[in-house]
Amino acid sequence: MSQAQKLIILHGLLQDELVSALAAADYDKVSCLLAQNLRLSAPVADPAGTYLLRLLLQDANFLACRAAQGKPLAPTLLAAYAAEVAVLQSWLAAYNTPSWLADDAAAPAADLPQNLLNWRNLPADEVAVRMIDFHRNFGFGQLALHRVWRWQGALQPVVGFDNIRLTDLIGYQHQKDEVMNNTRLFVQHGRGNNMLLYGARGTGKSSLIKAVANELAADGLCLVELPLDYIADLPHLQALLKDQPRHYIIYIDDLSFEKADQSYKITKAVLEGSVTARGGNVLIYATSNRRHLIVENWQDRDGVQHNNGEVRASDSMSEKLSLADRFGQTVLFTTPRQDEYLNIVSALAAADGITLPPAQLREQALQWALWQNGCSGRTARQFVNSLINNQEEV
Repeated sequence: MSQAQKLIILHGLLQDELVSALAAADYDKVSCLLAQNLRLSAPVADPAGTYLLRLLLQDANFLACRAAQGKPLAPTLLAAYAAEVAVLQSWLAAYNTPSWLADDAAAPAADLPQNLLNWRNLPADEVAVRMIDFHRNFGFGQLALHRVWRWQGALQPVVGFDNIRLTDLIGYQHQKDEVMNNTRLFVQHGRGNNMLLYGARGTGKSSLIKAVANELAADGLCLVELPLDYIADLPHLQALLKDQPRHYIIYIDDLSFEKADQSYKITKAVLEGSVTARGGNVLIYATSNRRHLIVENWQDRDGVQHNNGEVRASDSMSEKLSLADRFGQTVLFTTPRQDEYLNIVSALAAADGITLPPAQLREQALQWALWQNGCSGRTARQFVNSLINNQEEV
């Protein structure tokens, strides 16, 4: 039996060029591939072990999938998995990492489970137990190692996600409470409503969703941004997430549809549940400047006379406008009053160490709002940023 034939549960790892080279004892190729992999990455003390650990954690094998779904695992399956882990450990033991490739002083990889970083030196059955625990909590496949993603025809992990917190958002307390309470119910009990956050631009709708995702990250909440250009992929994305153990918010920013766009029907079907019931671990949060989401012209209200000859135009219009009603909760964000805008400016300026006299700060803030986009949280942030820039230039 060849070395590669010893992997059955973990056979998918052999599709990786480096693992295949390790199995074939082609150690020069292993070193070359590791060097390529580390070009843009932080140095590690055990590059080969860290590389294989990352693959193991993301492998969508039979054991990982069953563990993530909370299904029982037979002792024979655990023993077989541990035996294959032992095979990987033996391959690593036979490979001597070149001194120029390893960095013994490097910090451990922060994005990997700390209790598995030394997996190559642990008993294989202990590694198997820890792997099962990981998959039960974080899932399987590429979704297991990140909590924020962006869909662009495929899942792309978001590196350097905005670390905004609820305390960074000034005002809109009722809106913050409503979104936070719904999301906490979702994470803790698998319940909650799809939410539509709509209203004036620059009022912090998107920032609130990101802040809530950060607040509940420790509770297993993940965020997947779905750009409007990929809205037709919504059912497929939902199917990818539903068997994972963590909870996912699919976040659609600036949701709206042109009149001729049929994608709203896909969105509506997903919100209603379509033929397949919506997974208990997936909700949809959308932001929009439009309450009814679909561009509506006056001719849509003509009843019978319509450019495309549609007889029941009013029925069609009602169908389109009903899309927003499929969100279980809608949260309104109104344009802040002048005093609210100035309170936001004062709070942001204080947080950033701006020391302008209150009267001068007020005058400049109002002037900025007049010149720019009116009173909003975004305008306040942009104004305070301009003060920081001016302060640094002095």
